[in-house]
Amino acid sequence: MALVSVSVDAFLLASALILAPSLYFIRRQPPDAPYRTQLSLLLVAHTLYIIYSLLFFWPPNIFQRLRLPLNAPTEKVRSLLLERAGLGADATLPKPLETLLTRLSSFDMRTLYVRFGQAVVQDCEHCKTFDEYALFALPRALLEYIREACVLGLLTVTGSGRERWRVHTIGALVCVAVLEGYSIATATIHIPRNGLKVFMWHDRLWLLRHVLFLFLALLTHFLPPAPFPAPSPTATLATARAALEQGMTRLASLRYARGAVLREPALRAAAGAWWARQREEGLCAREDPGVQHVSERLGRGFQEAEEGRPEGRLRTVALSAVGTLRGGLVAPP
Repeated sequence: MALVSVSVDAFLLASALILAPSLYFIRRQPPDAPYRTQLSLLLVAHTLYIIYSLLFFWPPNIFQRLRLPLNAPTEKVRSLLLERAGLGADATLPKPLETLLTRLSSFDMRTLYVRFGQAVVQDCEHCKTFDEYALFALPRALLEYIREACVLGLLTVTGSGRERWRVHTIGALVCVAVLEGYSIATATIHIPRNGLKVFMWHDRLWLLRHVLFLFLALLTHFLPPAPFPAPSPTATLATARAALEQGMTRLASLRYARGAVLREPALRAAAGAWWARQREEGLCAREDPGVQHVSERLGRGFQEAEEGRPEGRLRTVALSAVGTLRGGLVAPP
């Protein structure tokens, strides 16, 4: 039993089945994926919109709604509409329906009804010929394809890793749009004698169009991303050269600064006092039993080697580093 209505219940169920796993996978996406969360939310909103359109904006069709054959007389259609509305036999239908029933008195208009749908035949007041109805129906379908092209363009935006798929997806969308227009324009409308089981071209193509929109967006989002291009060797060498030049500049500045400090009595005295203070603080820290105990527990011992106790690991590493630096200062033979 439906809680609200069949369409509303179906939409709520579909929304729950889509939102729950979508939010779960969005939270598990790697943080370094650019735009991945935003594009996933866009895909979820697009999917819900397509499902909402399929459930609530199905093209109107009085023949299928009243379960009447396509060649049913207009008077029978009018009487059933009045009966469904709870009106008397002499009541008047709304003007759009009266206009539609008046036009359906022509067999050629019923073929246009199958080709372009009820909304076009009912709403276009000035249309008389096939071309006029076709031009009136074109903007509605064209705007839907443009909207879908914008969605696909966002899903393949630069930085998403799927830029290479943009031409393919937009191209497929354009081909489908051309194929739909060609099918509508050239389809042969066959109406049996009993008027039943007529292939409603507009309604079926509308359904196929929205199903295509749904799965094309999903396919685009889950296509494998392009691997990030490897850095250019030229760019790597340029970066390394810049770093080396900056390091040499700093070393040269340090050498000149040291010479300037030693030549100035006040700076030389201040530097000597600073190094003496550093030596005193270091000695106090190294002689502190608490510091020695903690450094040993952390694997950063700095004590000298004694009988029954090996040299501290931090001291060994420091001596090794000093030896390496001394070796680098020796001029090559």
